[in-house]
Order: sequence, then structure tokens, then C-alpha cells
Amino acid sequence: MEFLNLALTFPTVVFSALLLVVVLFWAITLIGFADIDMFESDLDIDADASQSSGISSWLNMGFGGIPITVSVSLVVMISWLISIYAHKFFAYLLGDGILFYILGVVMLVTCLVVAIPVAAIISRPLQRFFTSAETSQSSDLLGLECIVVTGKVTNTFGQARVQFQGTEQLIEVRAENNEPFTSGDTAVLLDHLKEQHCYIIAAKPW
Repeated sequence: MEFLNLALTFPTVVFSALLLVVVLFWAITLIGFADIDMFESDLDIDADASQSSGISSWLNMGFGGIPITVSVSLVVMISWLISIYAHKFFAYLLGDGILFYILGVVMLVTCLVVAIPVAAIISRPLQRFFTSAETSQSSDLLGLECIVVTGKVTNTFGQARVQFQGTEQLIEVRAENNEPFTSGDTAVLLDHLKEQHCYIIAAKPW
């Protein structure tokens, strides 16, 4: 009960709500209705257009090798854990009334600041998994067969697995002209869209 009380009261409840959003996102991703790289293209465009120092700073912290969805999920989860313990051991410092909320916000910011470098360190061993997937996004794969792993493939969403140099790679795929694909379907990699980091797939002609 004490754990639930901490998780569902201010200031920790803020991170609890964010953690719930993260859990829902990954649940939706697992059943094939969201894409782990769904925000990558938008961030690339924003960074190129505005040369945002915020995005550059985020990448320089060590998150550049993994999708933004993974890095944000790590930060939220670690912030939540730190907040739980900080709330448990330092709740007596928060005081009452308006001071409670002011110091609560300070605690939230402190937990976030501490969580970011910790998440960056934890993410480093994960980068090799996403780097191997990135190396697959080249013209070398064109003409190979792939197996769709998401529930559907559209012109903005989809993933598939392909065998390349003895290893199985997970890649982003897209379908043109509303061509129907579902999980388990076999398709051919027809074209590589470098800027979107994905492949156009088509039904096997044989």
C-alpha cells in the first residue's frame, strides 16, 4: 500500500502517468499498431530545418544510436524509479501548502536531470542492436524477400524481417497503392527510401 501511495501522489504521480503512457505505447507496438521508429523522420526533418540545439544535445548525451522512443522510455522509467525512492526518503522535506508543490516540482526536475545520464549509460549496450538494423537499410537488400511482422503495412507504417548475410534483420517497410499486407505475408524489397529509412515492398511476382 505504501508503494501505491507513493506512486499515486504528487510529485511521483507525474512520472507514474508518463510511465503509463510508455507502457501503453509499447503494448500497442507489440500488437503491430505502432512503430518503434515512428518519430524518427519527423525529428530528422525538424533538426535539419531548425538545427535545433535541443535535439543535438539529446543525441550528444549518448542517445544517438537508438530510436527516440527507446531513449525516452528509459528516461521515464528511471525518473519514475528515482522519484519513488526520493519521495519515500525525502517526503518530510516537502512541507505543506504551496511549499509542497514548489518543492515537489524541484524534486521532479532533479529526478529527471539525474535520470538522463543514467539512461544514456544504460542505453549504450543497446545501440549495437539498432546499429545492425540500420546497416540493413541499403540498396544491398533490394530484391530480397522479407516477412511482414506488423499487423498491417501502409504507406506510413510497417516492419518486416529479412535474412541478410546469415543474420535476420528487422527493417522498416512501406506499401504503395494500398497494397494489402498482413503479418506473416512474404514480400519483395522493391526500393529503398534513404531519407525515410525504409523500404518499399511489393507482392512476390511468383
